[in-house]
Amino acid sequence: MNNLKAVGLTAIVAAALLAFAGSASATTITSPTGTTYTGTIKLEIEGGLKLHGAFTTIDCTNASIEEKIEKHGAGVTAGGNISSVIVSGCNFAVTVLKKGSMEIHAQTVGSEVNGTVTLSGSEITVATSIGSCIFTTSGTSIGTLTGSQATGSSSTLDIGSSVIPRTAGNFLCGSSGTLTGSFKTTTPSASWIDS
Repeated sequence: MNNLKAVGLTAIVAAALLAFAGSASATTITSPTGTTYTGTIKLEIEGGLKLHGAFTTIDCTNASIEEKIEKHGAGVTAGGNISSVIVSGCNFAVTVLKKGSMEIHAQTVGSEVNGTVTLSGSEITVATSIGSCIFTTSGTSIGTLTGSQATGSSSTLDIGSSVIPRTAGNFLCGSSGTLTGSFKTTTPSASWIDS
């Protein structure tokens, strides 16, 4: 299931963690507001994390993603390599083969700047009753990161029906899986997205 989180997360991502896909020319994560944050972002699951497949659904109760912000600022999106993906409490065994990387793309919605989180190079394998299924991300949009300016507390990553391609394994797994779930940022305790 750690893999599922990476695919979904790293969650993850991670951290998401941290922390978005948009067409912004620059994205910066700040914490506190106005102060550029280049530390590690950690996301932890809120509720469950599910990967809906053609014949079965992988359902996990625990997941977390960590990522260090390695790039940000003018002309680039905020992001970095995912350093940790932990997934447990799943109804099928999930193994993270590659953690990959995460980017946050600033997206202005009204007066607020949120973002779209994309994952690349994250790969998981799920051992289901119909065989192993391998899912891989490549610039895959996994959800929307909402900053503390809107939530009033921790940033949140909402994963809404994100399609993750199946790249290997049993054809009965289908051509893709649909990821759903949500995460909250635990490190830093509050963060903002600037464009």
